[in-house]
Amino acid sequence: MNRGDRFDLAVLTVSGFLLGILTAAFLMIRIGGVSAPITVLVAGAVNVLLLKLASMCTDTSWQYAPLGAWTLVTVLAMLPLFGSAAFIGGWQLLLLLACGLALPGYWVSNTRMKAITANRPDRT
Repeated sequence: MNRGDRFDLAVLTVSGFLLGILTAAFLMIRIGGVSAPITVLVAGAVNVLLLKLASMCTDTSWQYAPLGAWTLVTVLAMLPLFGSAAFIGGWQLLLLLACGLALPGYWVSNTRMKAITANRPDRT
């Protein structure tokens, strides 16, 4: 991994951190009187994109740094750090964690399975 790839990975990690802040901040959006956590879908899609871009920079476990930064911010948002109550909570947080981690997890497992089956010799 050269210096340019390290810089790109650092930018992607900061992007994951900022994505975590934005998805946590706008999670409780309401349309009318109904809760509409649209940032859940944004978090899942952008986390997959960040993982794709990070996997182009490195093949090591550092490719998961943007997802780790997003997870750190999301988990910190549910802790009561600055007062008596958490920043976010409830079913919206569980949905955010589920989609924000499950969609990239599915993409990673699918990509690895394709790589394993592509290198497998044919058994005929």
